[in-house]
Amino acid sequence: MPRPHDRVPFSAIVDRPKLTLPDGARMAVWTIVNVEDWDIARAMPRSVLPPPMGQPLLPDVPNWAWHEYGMRVGFWRIRDVLARFGVTPTLAINGRVCRTYARVAEAALRAGWEFMGHGFVQQPMHRVEDQRAAIRDTIAAIREFTGAAPRGWESPGLTETEETADLLAEEGIEYVADWVLDDQPVAIATRAGPLVSIPYTVEINDVAVFAVQLHDSDVFARRAIA
Repeated sequence: MPRPHDRVPFSAIVDRPKLTLPDGARMAVWTIVNVEDWDIARAMPRSVLPPPMGQPLLPDVPNWAWHEYGMRVGFWRIRDVLARFGVTPTLAINGRVCRTYARVAEAALRAGWEFMGHGFVQQPMHRVEDQRAAIRDTIAAIREFTGAAPRGWESPGLTETEETADLLAEEGIEYVADWVLDDQPVAIATRAGPLVSIPYTVEINDVAVFAVQLHDSDVFARRAIA
């Protein structure tokens, strides 16, 4: 299997021509909202409460409910504040959300958000029994719900195996957000031709800021502004 530098040869940003944005813009900002289906029969991908006595327990009701709160309450607050400031984001959506949280998907579709594949359910690509089937199921679910296949993909937790990029390109995906390695778009070589990496940052990802680094919202705001 190819290694990362086989797919994306090293390139120093100072050696490239300057990119020009439309209308004299100096910066492009990509806002992504993730909506996910966390299967209560599995261990939660992340948690806000540690397991009692350090032993994981299934079903993990409190940490599953933490996610459920986001879908019932948090999503709608985010939707409203983005609308207030005229920001139209990309929705990174588990394919199954189109069915299990149709009300959320409907709100995003009605608001004109772009739908981006985010796996079928929320679990690392390394744990998916059949990646190609999961990618196809995700694309099919989004196509059926929105009327168009997604052009982009963000893997759950940005996880990829050695063949994920090949499979995505073979199934018609044009760009990914998983490769957080540059400030400019770069081409990822695959068996089916180039797949474009669109710049994404983990430094202002909410999971990194709040759940991992345990900062408060002021830090998140300062980082975003910077």
